[in-house]
Amino acid sequence: MKISSTTPHYMNQTYANQANAANQNLKSQKTTDEVANETKADSINFSDRTKDLQKITKAMENDPIDRKKLVADLKQQVETNQYTVNADTVAQRMVGSLMDEVG
Repeated sequence: MKISSTTPHYMNQTYANQANAANQNLKSQKTTDEVANETKADSINFSDRTKDLQKITKAMENDPIDRKKLVADLKQQVETNQYTVNADTVAQRMVGSLMDEVG
């Protein structure tokens, strides 16, 4: 029986391919720590006070010309006794504000 010189080479290639495939499988499998780290995301939680300050800042960015016009219109209505207050609306907003504070 004659063994050619290509037979060991073929066997070595097969073994090398199997070893490479096993190595790739090990590399592709992730540890639970790696998976857990991937699902974590950075987040920021602002305090209620900071959120309020952000709202105030955003409100201040409104065009002051519109605000001045609104104030001038309200002044004129008050001076000419045309400004009326809706008591129901005021009461609802007061109760809503108190409920927000209480929780």
